Amino acid sequence: MGGRLMTAAARTWRSLGWLAGPVLWAAVFLAAYASEALVCTRLERPGWHGAIVAAAGCIAILLIAARLCRTARRSEETAGRFLARTGATLDWLSLVAIGWTISAALLLPACAV
Repeated sequence: MGGRLMTAAARTWRSLGWLAGPVLWAAVFLAAYASEALVCTRLERPGWHGAIVAAAGCIAILLIAARLCRTARRSEETAGRFLARTGATLDWLSLVAIGWTISAALLLPACAV
């Protein structure tokens, strides 16, 4: 029974894995806005905002890059090729969005009114 549940969980993860890029971008976006609010209102240390966003962005970039490498190795499989390509496209778009989020957080002053 445990094996059957594990395969069901693995199938579910694999079928939803193509959403990993947008979910990671949303997490970076949330970290950017949440850290801006917390750093400026509670901690009053604007220098931390860029570090928090850069750290979250680097983690997300590494996770997406690992997913893209794994997807590239599995590109020969014919089953699920559409979702794999769609996921890879979303991953690349998410990398661009994460880059824009990080650049805005690092270039614009934090806690500016």
